[in-house]
Amino acid sequence: MYILNEKDYIRGVLASKKKPNDLPMGYFIMLIAKYYFNNGEAFEDLIEIVKNKLLEFNIENYQEYKWSNKIVRTCKFLYESEDNSKFKELEYIPIYQKEINLISTLPNDRQKKFMFTLYAIARYMDSDGWINKKDLRGLSEVFKLANVTLTLEKKNEMLHELYANGYISFGKKIDNLNIKVNLCSEADEEVAYKLTDFTNIGNQYIGNFKKGYKQCKCCGKKIKDTGNRKMYCNVCAEEKQLEKYRRYNKKRLNNHF
Repeated sequence: MYILNEKDYIRGVLASKKKPNDLPMGYFIMLIAKYYFNNGEAFEDLIEIVKNKLLEFNIENYQEYKWSNKIVRTCKFLYESEDNSKFKELEYIPIYQKEINLISTLPNDRQKKFMFTLYAIARYMDSDGWINKKDLRGLSEVFKLANVTLTLEKKNEMLHELYANGYISFGKKIDNLNIKVNLCSEADEEVAYKLTDFTNIGNQYIGNFKKGYKQCKCCGKKIKDTGNRKMYCNVCAEEKQLEKYRRYNKKRLNNHF
């Protein structure tokens, strides 16, 4: 899960007292710990705060003893370095024109969507172009974000082709599948796209850079640009129309009484 403004996000979650289903527990613990971190307070105090805050959420099947070591390690990590305790507070992730030009040289939409997604994640991670994953299963999230559906064999084939043609490189550890992309220098480069939403990244590429296509404003699915101001896919357009009728009938009913 990739959150541009972590501080605003966790503030909203804490206020709602409801943990989002797609927020991994480890990341949730980290965000809570960062929010309440105070370098002037004792290390043990932060541990207790995090434990108490987690209990306030009444998370189904949550058992404190199972997460106790994780909470301690997380709090210790924050106290080890000031940088560790800082939130990501980003307005957007820039994709530069030079990168878009390189993506355009790829032979098919799947590779283009995947590379576009790699650039976005690599710049978010801020690790010199590296995207660190332990294995192909861990990399499956990237394929999902890229809106690329392939069998395991086809995923391997695509990764090998991108590697063989010099678009990506791999780490030296054989037990990891760390991928590196060459991010262009930000100095004097034109920003071609500002990514503000880490969902349907592949479709964002198609909707903004493939001629004849756009992106559904509701679900993010790619749709053909028919030139008739179409903003939604058929499913979302139907739902929007039904919602319009519901509001109309509700207003009519209220006026009647």
